[in-house]
Amino acid sequence: MRVNEKSVIDRFIELALIDGESFNERLVADYLITEFQKLGVQLCEDDTAAKIGGKCGNLYGFAEGRGKYADSEPVLFCAHMDTVAPGNNKKIIINDDGTIISDHTTVLGADDRVGIAGIIEAYTGVLKEGLDHPPIEFLFTVSEEVYGLGSAALDYSRIRSRIAFAPDCSGEYGVYSSCEPTLISFEVHIKGKASHAGYEPEKGINAIAVAASAISRIKQGWADDHTTLNIGTIEGGSVTNAVPENCLIKGEIRSGVHEDAYRIMDLVESIFSEEAKRAGAEICIDKKERISVYRKDPGAAAGSALDRYKRALEKQGRIAAAKKSFGGSDINSLIKNGIDGLNIYGPMHNIHTTEEYTTVQEIVDFTELIKILMTQT
Repeated sequence: MRVNEKSVIDRFIELALIDGESFNERLVADYLITEFQKLGVQLCEDDTAAKIGGKCGNLYGFAEGRGKYADSEPVLFCAHMDTVAPGNNKKIIINDDGTIISDHTTVLGADDRVGIAGIIEAYTGVLKEGLDHPPIEFLFTVSEEVYGLGSAALDYSRIRSRIAFAPDCSGEYGVYSSCEPTLISFEVHIKGKASHAGYEPEKGINAIAVAASAISRIKQGWADDHTTLNIGTIEGGSVTNAVPENCLIKGEIRSGVHEDAYRIMDLVESIFSEEAKRAGAEICIDKKERISVYRKDPGAAAGSALDRYKRALEKQGRIAAAKKSFGGSDINSLIKNGIDGLNIYGPMHNIHTTEEYTTVQEIVDFTELIKILMTQT
């Protein structure tokens, strides 16, 4: 039986209209807890909110298997509850051609509410049709859009699945993330010396000037063909008539090769340290690895997440398409914790912009794809 178009589109619209920017997913979580209760699944909330300073934790649920697959290994379906800003007070429009958009004052929220809608409606269909399925785990994470903070804080000892799917990869139907990077964020704190800019500027040490000298020596953008470096913000000084004593620089490095991310980080530290020493300034550099790189071998082993994904797509007359990503997702954390996770296609385009859109037909077909993944081993 095909997915009910009205039901799944209504579900997506209902979810997309709920406010839930990163760290503020409470309303989304409450909705999901209620809806899954109707499906006989209890969603439990963990303590991630306290760990990350949010208003909500991750949600986890487990459904027993049925029929010939009842004793099979469980499979996990994961989607994130948060959206990027501007994501509050959305107005959603369904055009005559089937495209679904916001009014362009906010994001649409297809990333990742369409993933959540597809998971709910696919499982609803599985239950209504009485289909055999393996045990299914559900994971709905918080603050995925902020370096995957929610999935990073999860207690993985409760996860039974060794296979996981997260519908969070935008692009053509059938894409999946074949690589997602190591991401290091960093802050450089420079302390110079204040002095009056009009009377005795020579007695000061200009922290902003130190930062400028260092930044001028650092190649930003593509450091090589698989590594990017970006300095995103600079804050310094307080008044125009004083030599600025402090400057704070924030940036990030992403690389498809883990060691190269740290090689570039070492280079950044070296350059800032050299310029600070030359000027007589003090320096403190804080860095944090946010996510760790993974790569997917296209020669998928039988029974692996990628193999299952390819077989599910074949049933729809589609083929899988590898896509390298520099964004990162919850799958980085799942793989780091020993789970064969795959970031699969989700029907969303122009994500993280107010031009974001999806389409009715894509959502219907995608939900059918999730249903196939839920009912095969």
